Amino acid sequence: MVKVLKWIGIVLLVLIGLIMLAVIALNIVAIARLNRTYEVEVETITIPDDDASLARGEYLANAFCAECHGQGLSGEVLIEEAGIATVYAPNITPSEAGVGDFSDADYVRALRHGIGPDGKGYMIMPAEILINWSEEDLSAIIAYLKTIPPDDNSTPEKEVGIVGRVMLTAGVFGDLFAADYIDHEMPIPERPEIGVNAKYGAYFTRAFACTLCHGDDMRGGPPPSSIPEIGQVPPAVVAASWSTEEFLAAVTTGVKPDGVQLDPERMPWELYANFDEEELAAVHLYLQTLAAQ
Repeated sequence: MVKVLKWIGIVLLVLIGLIMLAVIALNIVAIARLNRTYEVEVETITIPDDDASLARGEYLANAFCAECHGQGLSGEVLIEEAGIATVYAPNITPSEAGVGDFSDADYVRALRHGIGPDGKGYMIMPAEILINWSEEDLSAIIAYLKTIPPDDNSTPEKEVGIVGRVMLTAGVFGDLFAADYIDHEMPIPERPEIGVNAKYGAYFTRAFACTLCHGDDMRGGPPPSSIPEIGQVPPAVVAASWSTEEFLAAVTTGVKPDGVQLDPERMPWELYANFDEEELAAVHLYLQTLAAQ
């Protein structure tokens, strides 16, 4: 009996040692991952100052950027789990606490490539979406961000604890750094004329995250690597059979024509409620062209 207990103790010690070694190894990998730097060629674009561009930038900021950075764009918490991680969407107003020292290239690098001025990748920065923005939209948002009132709110640097680092390396959170997997050499796309037309609808689906989940053909499939927790994604082309009014109601209120309420964690209708109905109607028209193929 004593020998059995002795061997059980030895086995347990070995297992504990192996677990500790695994944790140390995962930690080392995570630290290297968090400190990884990138070198990308940043595109040169012209930043406008006309009223139409600034108005477009304001619209995009309120419709899209404020979802994470808050209504004043002065920063908001994204993850706050004790012992795991604390991550904020930072202050992006032109203040010392925000991005007041950003050059035009820094803005483009951050938005299109998900990389900061220090070369490190931003965590939970949707560059996989923003890389699909046209030069008109990209320059408009930059122009607007430069003009908003500066806010001195100081958002803390990200902190990832030992448990969080282990989970990060193990892939529990999915791909949190878009800079790891986007095509940094992808050319800036052209934007069709804004209006209820299928070409603009196709642009919208890529530029504002529809294809991120539903796929390039909008027919659904496995979830994107950045948000694996949403599970299998249903096809969006089924909405082609709905009326435009039914489609608009579904994507802005979350209620489908059959009365079923969409889960905002899986279908972010609260985000799309921020967009103009004209742009959303263009998406519906585009879905109809896909369904007809």
